[in-house]
Formats: sequence, C-alpha cells, structure tokens
Amino acid sequence: MKNIAMKKPTLKTFIPLSAVAAVFGLAASSAHAQPVFNYNFPASWNGFGTSGAVVTDQSSAGNNATTTPGLALATAVPSWATAGTESVSTVSSGMYTSNTKLLNNAAVWGAGGFTYNLSFMWNGAFSSSFSGIQKLIDYAGTESLQIVATSGNSATLEMTFTGDTDTSSGQVSTTILPNTWYNVTMAFDALTQTGATNQDVTGVAGLEVNGSWASVAPATKGTYGDTLARPIGVGSFGYPSATLIEFKGDIYNPSVSLGAVTVPVPEPSTLALGALGGLGMMMLRRRKS
Repeated sequence: MKNIAMKKPTLKTFIPLSAVAAVFGLAASSAHAQPVFNYNFPASWNGFGTSGAVVTDQSSAGNNATTTPGLALATAVPSWATAGTESVSTVSSGMYTSNTKLLNNAAVWGAGGFTYNLSFMWNGAFSSSFSGIQKLIDYAGTESLQIVATSGNSATLEMTFTGDTDTSSGQVSTTILPNTWYNVTMAFDALTQTGATNQDVTGVAGLEVNGSWASVAPATKGTYGDTLARPIGVGSFGYPSATLIEFKGDIYNPSVSLGAVTVPVPEPSTLALGALGGLGMMMLRRRKS
C-alpha cells in the first residue's frame, strides 16, 4: 500500500508561558467556526456491524461517514456526558467521512485554522505494530490526533502535522493514562501562508486537555494530505477501505470544524524565528477576516 503516512513521529512537547502571552497577547482569533462534522450517539447510529453502515452527521455540514465492520455503541460515557447519550467503541473498527479533502489548505487558511474535539477513554491495549500508534481523528493520514502506546501503563497523546512530503512530526503532546476519560480540543490557529506554489499554512497548535492547555507549539500544515484525496478517519487511519491502527477504546462526540479557538502564544525559543522580536512581528501580522 503506497503513500500511507504513518511513520513514528519525533515528539516535541512545549508548555506555554503566561508571561510571554501577557507581553505579546494571544494568537490571532479565527473567523467564525464552520462545522465539518459532528457525530454523536445514538443519534448518528444507523445499525453498525457491517461494512459501509452510515454514520449521520449531526451538524449542518452534512458530512456523513461510513464504517468498517465491528463498530459498536458503548454505554461507557464520561461524567460530563448528556443523559441518554452513548459513546462508540473503535477497538476493531473505525469510520470515514464520505467526502475527501475536507481540511484542504485553502479551506483551512480561509477559515483561520481548524479544530478537533472529542472525549475518549483508552482501554490500555497496545501493540508494537505501527510503532504503537492508535488514531483518534486523522485527516488523510497526515494531520492526526493520536496516541502512541508501547505499554499499558501510559500513552502519549499527540497531534502530528505533515509537510509537503510524507514526513510527519508530533508538534504538541502530553501523557495520558488508561481507563480514564479525557476531553480534548486540538486547535490550529493559522497565521501565515508560505510557499509560492504549495501555500503551506503556518500557525500555532494547541492541545487543550480537560480544560487546560497541556501543550502549545508552532506548526505548519503542508499540502501532502490535499494531494491524497482521502477522508477524515475517526478511531482509525484516514484511508478508505482500510482497517488500520484503530484506537483501542471508546470515543464520545467526535467533531471537526474549520476555524480555531484562540491558542496561547508558545515559548518564543520554540518558534525558530531567530530572535524574540520576530515573535512580535509574527503576532502583529493579521490576515483578512
């Protein structure tokens, strides 16, 4: 199988400094959020168990998904769940948006970024296959919110970004424990476009876990995912008709939107601008709204 970007990323964890945020302000806010999809259960459930069952998008975007065999509802939900709702078990299956290129760079830039949100509980299962990676939300095998588990004691929750080739790296990360519910928002706040041809989008990525910013760092979304014409995967690799590196656990209310919440400024030394003054210039450079 060619062009499947699943290499073990190089982890880089950055903690935001409140003093820096106070001096330079926060990253530029995005335009109004536009839903890409919102799956919640049992409302999105259409009788799982067979390949190709429909997962109904509950947002106005209408981006339904299809499943691989084995997807099932689960009664386990986080303490903050709405009464009567359920999660979905992705231990042996996943779901894939029917439409592709939903987070293409032109759309991400126009909306000011993108955001992943979900709650999840990892069951502690792990494998050496695919370097221990398990996918939570994955755009085309490139921009991926995932865990890396090589033991059942703990795992690394990370967000990877991919350049203009199939080289991926983890930009923001933190540690999670098994059998514990987490509510996670990964926001990418787009600040600049670079590259005369490729039009990469550069900005700030932030990983918010249970209401606190766990990791913030600069990130660049390359164009490789756009060239693959692949869907967004939930609980599995974003590649159609493939059952790969499923998340071993339960997922509650996964959603993706174009546009990003404001992300705190990361530590200046991580921005690779060469000098602190470069950070100030970067934050003052505003896009059209």
